[in-house]
Amino acid sequence: MARNDDFKDLIYILVNTRDHYVISNGITFQEFTKSLQEPLANLLLLKHHYEETEFHLHTQLDYILKEQVDSFMKKGVHRSGEFCWVDFEDAFSLDTIEGKELAELLYLGHMKKHLSLPFFQKLNNRFAYLTEDDGWYNKIYYRYWNDFYDSLGGILAAKLGDVKLDRSFIGFRKKKIYPPVDRNVLHQLNSVLTEGLVFSFYYFNQSRGQIEIPFWVVGDFSDMDEMVDNYLETAENEAHGYLIFDRKVKEWQLIFNK
Repeated sequence: MARNDDFKDLIYILVNTRDHYVISNGITFQEFTKSLQEPLANLLLLKHHYEETEFHLHTQLDYILKEQVDSFMKKGVHRSGEFCWVDFEDAFSLDTIEGKELAELLYLGHMKKHLSLPFFQKLNNRFAYLTEDDGWYNKIYYRYWNDFYDSLGGILAAKLGDVKLDRSFIGFRKKKIYPPVDRNVLHQLNSVLTEGLVFSFYYFNQSRGQIEIPFWVVGDFSDMDEMVDNYLETAENEAHGYLIFDRKVKEWQLIFNK
C-alpha cells in the first residue's frame, strides 16, 4: 500500500489524555510547526539525520537553535527516517541535565515512549515529538492541551485551504485562507478523539453557503496501514459528523449525525 502521499487528504487523530500524547497520521512537522500560535523554541535532537546542528558536550546530543528551525524545515531532512526531539528554552539549561533525566531522554528517543511523562522542569519543554516516518505516524506529547487544540485547529484550516474547492474561469486554482477552528468547537470532539478519528478532505461537501468536512470514528490504531484499511471500510457508511465552515459569517461549527 502507498504511504501517506496517497492519503494526504485525511487526518487521523488519537488522543491519550492520561499520558498527554496524541498519535496522528497526515500531519507533518512543517504543518505542526506552522500551526503553533507560539513559535517553537530550541530543539534538543534525540534522533535525527541532520548535519548542520550545534553539539552539546555535557549531554552528547545535538540541538537546533530556534532561529535555525526555518532553515531546517526548508532542507526537509526531517522527512526521512527517525526524527525525535524535545524543545527547550535556554541552552544553559542543558548543562543542568542529570544522569536520570538524560537516561529518560535517550529512552524516549530510542523506544518512542516514556518512562515518566516527558516534561522536564529544567528544559521547560512544551512538547516531545517522536516519529520514524514523519507525517505517516507521529506521536506528540503535549504539556498543555491548549497547544494541541490550537495546533489541530490551525492544521484543519490550512488543509482545507490546500483542497481544490474553487477554480477561476480559466482554470487556475484559487488559494483560500480559512480561520483556525476554534478550540471550543474542537472540545466538542473530546469523547471521540480518544477513540480515534479521521477527518476526510477527500469527501468534503461544499455549497455557496458552507463547506462540510466529514469525520468518522475508526478506532484506536498504532499501525497506520491498519488504520487506513479500517477508514476505507468505515467511510463507505454515513459520516459520524461534520466539521462545517460557514462562508458567510466565516465561523466553524460541529454537527454529529444521529
